[in-house]
Amino acid sequence: MKIWNRRKWMRLVCGLSILGICSFAAPVFAADVSGERQEESVTSMDEDGNMKKVESGPKLIENPAGPNKSRTGEPQVVNFRTKNNAVTEFIEQETAKPGYTNGAYGADAVYLGYANGKYKFMLSGVVGWVKESEVQVVNLSQAKVVSCYEVKEGKLLHHIVQDMTTPGYATSLNNGPAPSYLEPGITYYSYDGHYFYRDYGVMVSDYRKDERGQSVNPEEPYYNYFQYLPMRSQSSYTGEEIDTMFNGMLKKDSKMKDTGEVFVSNQDTYGVNALLMTGIAANESNWGKSSISQKKNNLFGLNATDASPGMNANQYSSVAACIEDFANGWMSRGYLYPKDYRYNGGFLGNKASGLNVKYASDPYWGEKAANIVWRLDHTMGEKDTGKYTLAVKEIVPKDHISVNVRKEPSASSTLLYKTGKAANYVVLIRKPEPVDGFYEIQSDGVLDKERSKVVKENGTYNFEQMYGYMSSDYLTVISKAENQGQQEQEPVVPEEKRLDAIQVTVPPAKTAYIEGETFDKTGMQVLALWSDGKKTDVTAEIQYAKEPLKQTDTEIKIQYTYGDVIKEAIQAITVAAKEPQQEPKPEQNQELEEITLFVTPEAVEVSKGGTQQFGVTVKSETGKVPQLVWTVVGNQSEKTIIDGHGMLTVGEDETADKIIVRAALAVDNSRGADAVAVIAKEQEEPEKQENEAVTPEEPEKQPVEDNKTQEIEQNLSGQEVSQELSKSEEKQPQEKQQKKKESAKTGDETQILFFVLAGGLAVLVLLYLTVKRKKQDM
Repeated sequence: MKIWNRRKWMRLVCGLSILGICSFAAPVFAADVSGERQEESVTSMDEDGNMKKVESGPKLIENPAGPNKSRTGEPQVVNFRTKNNAVTEFIEQETAKPGYTNGAYGADAVYLGYANGKYKFMLSGVVGWVKESEVQVVNLSQAKVVSCYEVKEGKLLHHIVQDMTTPGYATSLNNGPAPSYLEPGITYYSYDGHYFYRDYGVMVSDYRKDERGQSVNPEEPYYNYFQYLPMRSQSSYTGEEIDTMFNGMLKKDSKMKDTGEVFVSNQDTYGVNALLMTGIAANESNWGKSSISQKKNNLFGLNATDASPGMNANQYSSVAACIEDFANGWMSRGYLYPKDYRYNGGFLGNKASGLNVKYASDPYWGEKAANIVWRLDHTMGEKDTGKYTLAVKEIVPKDHISVNVRKEPSASSTLLYKTGKAANYVVLIRKPEPVDGFYEIQSDGVLDKERSKVVKENGTYNFEQMYGYMSSDYLTVISKAENQGQQEQEPVVPEEKRLDAIQVTVPPAKTAYIEGETFDKTGMQVLALWSDGKKTDVTAEIQYAKEPLKQTDTEIKIQYTYGDVIKEAIQAITVAAKEPQQEPKPEQNQELEEITLFVTPEAVEVSKGGTQQFGVTVKSETGKVPQLVWTVVGNQSEKTIIDGHGMLTVGEDETADKIIVRAALAVDNSRGADAVAVIAKEQEEPEKQENEAVTPEEPEKQPVEDNKTQEIEQNLSGQEVSQELSKSEEKQPQEKQQKKKESAKTGDETQILFFVLAGGLAVLVLLYLTVKRKKQDM
């Protein structure tokens, strides 16, 4: 199954290598559908939820191109299918957290860059770095097939590649009704499932700039409803309706027969959506036919780890007992508990957010469960589709901000929990209109009677009483409930508010230009300041001159219009003279030479008020070092700056958790490299970890304590051991340094005393010899 046990995580921690990279044990997380050894059980799925076994061996492309060896302008693809059915670890780009995937279930990822022996990629929504020894990088033309989307009979189908060496798709998933901006007969590409592209190369260009402006739907991101519907929701179907449906489609020996009432009862008790649980169970147990479900009444493959899943999987006295343990222990008091290390949002999700981040190595596990739910809902009358209003935090992953969920609609109200830093974090909106700038949302965590904190000791959930409030500034509505009309389309800012000013809070990534270029707002953040004291991000709506820049230009006027009011802000720029264009040599390509940059150190911790020197390694065809521009992104303090030589200074008043240090070519700011500077926080008294104790009712499933998880993340930061050792020497406690000084001082005094005594003894010996000689002369 998909869950790592504590023993496996202990092996993971002990496997840290001398290079500071975690050497994970290689657990396998394939669904057991045949009763054979788990490594051999890789499955595919069709749009109706039918599963079958497929070959699980490596599928390597002969003579792979490798990074930066593509034909001119040709995009490249990362092949994760380089080993037998096993996980491949990676590091998430912005958070530096460890993740894992299984290439046997999803072979292709889009290639985005190379640095320090790792490839940058996007797969199932996550942007990460993977060791070059773990995967292949090939030209798009070398792959026989890559994953894509198409519209068929009004449905949006996602075709997933499990073998890039052979044409055809092993898995095709139903994502529900296709949005109106997608047309039948056209192939679309997307590796996040939200923005779609007709051209693979255009998609790569946008991904590398953290933008989606060239997609076919830049203003209308798509979200698979059941893939992002929070588990803290209620199905409209009764247990009897679900059983009637099962009787018409399941085989007689299926362990899912007559479970409808059990699923609905546990939904009402523990607050976990019955239809979503049904989709997970069908995906994990092959509709109740797997050997683990048949022999152990285990529909979810719980604790089916290591090389013998059948032996390790939990045994239950009945299927009903398994469903209750899943709803109560694994969901309500586990994956949906905001302080649990596995919490990344309470929905199925993908590798960027939701249950799929930790629950499964299959990068499309969440989408497969949703595929089954679409079929079930359609069969029973489509009463669950679009039932709730949903909103998302951070659609395009950039800042990874952890947002507060509070007891009341006020920034000073009691903090219930934090969302965590996962982007594309989805919540269920209980009321269509925000109150004082806060949306009322369904709480993922179980709350106490006073609704003042989340608790774990009891998994019982009350839908009416367990809710919180989240600032509307961080949420974008992505799905509107039909019974809430069109009110949710009204702007968050009421008409009576007055626009006072706009402010550039984050400068663009590029501020140095060559004459003839045009202004690029990439990386820029502009906030509107309102009369009620609130601030909103209006970067997407700003206006500025798009004419070619002249050498005399020193600033750009940024404008934002609200009604009849226009406000301006100034962004300083520099424009250098355009160098005379030289005729290229006949044998040279007229495009810019291939240049690879990476910033060192790749990730580092810096104290407030501290400094850090960054460097850049440049690899180019000619060996020439191009002109570079240094910028910082994400800082909240104006005192946090970086000079032209890569020296970063962090302001004493810096409030950001981390900032991005970027080095880019002066002639093309899209060609550059980033490093992460985490701002060190002041020491606080550690909170008592509520999830350290494992109660008898809850099987042991915590793979590692929080401090071990932190140790893994630190070792995955990409820094060299020599740097870590030098830092640890610099941080020796003052007591030890003082003791060394005192020891040195004591040694000096002892040495002086020794010489004094030795000198006195020599004088006495000399006197004795003189007296003796005089007596002999007499």
